[in-house]
Amino acid sequence: MIQLAIDIESDLKRALDLLGEGHVFALDVGTGRARMAYALARYGYDVVSLEYNIDTLKKAKEIISNEDVEGKILFVHGDAHRMPFIDESFEVVASYNAMHHMSDYNVAIDEMVRVLRKGGKILITELNDVGKERVAESHRQRGSHHEAKIDIYDVVNYLKDKHNIVGEISKGEFIDIFYGVK
Repeated sequence: MIQLAIDIESDLKRALDLLGEGHVFALDVGTGRARMAYALARYGYDVVSLEYNIDTLKKAKEIISNEDVEGKILFVHGDAHRMPFIDESFEVVASYNAMHHMSDYNVAIDEMVRVLRKGGKILITELNDVGKERVAESHRQRGSHHEAKIDIYDVVNYLKDKHNIVGEISKGEFIDIFYGVK
């Protein structure tokens, strides 16, 4: 069993502070190691954590099993491009540095907006240039490769042009954060 205490990184804390505490349902898209899911649960949300890669999902569930958010996170195996949820299911939809992993991030954003209730909050982060280099170097040291070809402005421009969703951008040390309301 993995013994890992999760810290809410300063950039992630900045993102969640924009969102604020809540006692509603939130969706974490592309959960990865469940950092966003964990942070949302710590901020009071009931979280559905969506991940396409089953091995990644199992690892995220294992990591969270050792934390203090038991019963606050439901892990779901699914595709961000075809989410298994009905329209307007969530009051909050969030994604932490996952859009650059999507085969078509625009379709994933369309799905995020579809499942977000009118008046709901959307929070998306993406690696900035410093974060991209830090993650790429970490992967190089492990003998693997990581590439992030998009940035937060690609996400923001698409949300504005396609869905008329605008909001604020906050710059972190390693990530850039978008927060908006549908």
